[in-house]
Amino acid sequence: MQGSLPPRHTLSVRDFAALEPFYRAQEPHGKIRTWRQLRKVGFKPIEKETIDMKFICDTFSRDNPDSTLDYENFLEKCNAKK
Repeated sequence: MQGSLPPRHTLSVRDFAALEPFYRAQEPHGKIRTWRQLRKVGFKPIEKETIDMKFICDTFSRDNPDSTLDYENFLEKCNAKK
């Protein structure tokens, strides 16, 4: 075990509730499933969002229509500073 937790019978209800996830994390876990097995029971992979400067500029421009910031302007400002 990585850490030691106090015995459950010594905890208050509040402490017991707060520490329960840690007790469960230290319990033995079942066999790890493969992606093939997970897909078979209905799990789907989650597409990862790419958060780059283009995404940030596009999101900012969408949320602030009066803004003059867009990705091309940002690149021009960066290149001008070089």
